[in-house]
Amino acid sequence: MKRIYKLWAWMAAGCMLMTACRKSDFPEVSSPAYLRVFNCLTYNVTIGNKDAPQPFLTMLVDPQLDAAGVPVNAALTFDFLDTRGPLARPYPDAGNTSLWQKEFPGTAKIPVGPIVNGYDLSGYGMITAGQHRFMFVTRPRSTDPFYSLPASARNKVLVDTTVSLTEGEIYTMNILEKSVYNRKVGVYLRQEQFTKMPLSDSLVYINYYNLSSEGYAQTFVFDGTAINKCVRDTMNVFYTLYGTDRMQMKGFANVFAAKMVRSQETGVHPYSSFPLFPDPASSHIYAGTSGQFFNIVLPGNPPEYQFGNGAESYGTYTSFACGPEAPAAVNNLVSDPRTGMVISVYSGVYNPRSFATVNTVEYINGNLYITTLQRRYDPPVYK
Repeated sequence: MKRIYKLWAWMAAGCMLMTACRKSDFPEVSSPAYLRVFNCLTYNVTIGNKDAPQPFLTMLVDPQLDAAGVPVNAALTFDFLDTRGPLARPYPDAGNTSLWQKEFPGTAKIPVGPIVNGYDLSGYGMITAGQHRFMFVTRPRSTDPFYSLPASARNKVLVDTTVSLTEGEIYTMNILEKSVYNRKVGVYLRQEQFTKMPLSDSLVYINYYNLSSEGYAQTFVFDGTAINKCVRDTMNVFYTLYGTDRMQMKGFANVFAAKMVRSQETGVHPYSSFPLFPDPASSHIYAGTSGQFFNIVLPGNPPEYQFGNGAESYGTYTSFACGPEAPAAVNNLVSDPRTGMVISVYSGVYNPRSFATVNTVEYINGNLYITTLQRRYDPPVYK
């Protein structure tokens, strides 16, 4: 296991003083980039696709190979990379001792980002800027460390690519299936821009991506086992806001948010937003418990369209909900007041105080994921 975390030669320490951040004793590197990696391979290995690689990975950065081309070492080895979870919170749980990881840097003992332009980057690993070779190897689903596996279990390379990381930039990397027609797996690398944008701290921001494989919607088999999980390549997104006791907020029902078009191009999509305090009578300190409901419908259908009673819409509708006051949706992303799109925590003299977030929604082959970024907030002042 020591080999997995041997990062000090080229990764940086970092986490500003903040209750959400982790402490790290690694020496600083003068030119870090910030990286978050997700394994988005979600297919099930069955008799019909038994030759498909197991979607359980080891990430190697700048690997060293033996004469047979089998990895024997790397500048960074991040092992046990499982399929991502539905909600990527603003920061990892430093107390989690789980061996299997839902993302990089996850809960491993890896140096993470500081506060950058008011945003907490403790969910991003710090890597020396420059050109790096990334290799993703499929491995057996076991607790055996990668280098303890036999060579025959370390030579199944899914992705082998070189990427260039720029100093100070923030990146999201997804491991994706590129096409259902050839099952090719590749790297999707997006250079984020939120720290460079004039985003208001009184608005919650969201952008939307459909990163599904080419041909996913066209070849999807509607067999009743994944009802309303598949959507067409072009959809409209609408949102409705809810307050305490699931009270629908006046003026925020079925509001158009964005058009979501399937593409694996790596440009950043525009952000839509809704107010942190949609209730004009609120204190503008604490937003109360809240929820957000999102309808994703085929263009031409009304924004309140819901294909009810568990019936299949054949790609014309899905929905997702976030927050404790949101009604049930097709996809329910469990969150609480500390981890949803509106974060309420003890800050300064206020317990609690509400803060807006910056969010990315990614739809990938029938699954919906949210990544949430948190703004810096003042630590509690205890009386």
